[in-house]
Amino acid sequence: MLIALLTDPIQVADYTALFPNVSFPSDGPDAEWLAENNCKSVSVWKEHDSTQKLIPSEPYIEGDWVYTVQVVSKTDDDLVAEKESKAAEVRQQRNRLLAESDWTQLADAPVDKTIWAVKRKALRDISSQDGFPFDVVWPE
Repeated sequence: MLIALLTDPIQVADYTALFPNVSFPSDGPDAEWLAENNCKSVSVWKEHDSTQKLIPSEPYIEGDWVYTVQVVSKTDDDLVAEKESKAAEVRQQRNRLLAESDWTQLADAPVDKTIWAVKRKALRDISSQDGFPFDVVWPE
């Protein structure tokens, strides 16, 4: 459990490193102990939406917490990279599903080839869906 010792500058570390000679309960220091010892809990996460990202920052106090990240808007490069990564992930899954169903196209496969041909075409056309790559409807 990371805690912050409210000095100048703020020191962030595991509570056992900051206070090596103190015996703590198994779940670490409680809020009362933190307040008595000029400390606060540390968070490495902040709420953010899909247009934002977290970046590391110098520790800062906000309410009852010390944060070590800031929320910033994603850059155009971030958004492009995210879309390309997601598209590659979807295509990889599509390719796996196609490979797993290759046997259905063998001449002696005991399946309805028309149904499988339609499903396989839908898989091949995944990348032309309107919501691709973030909102993909997979064929059943």
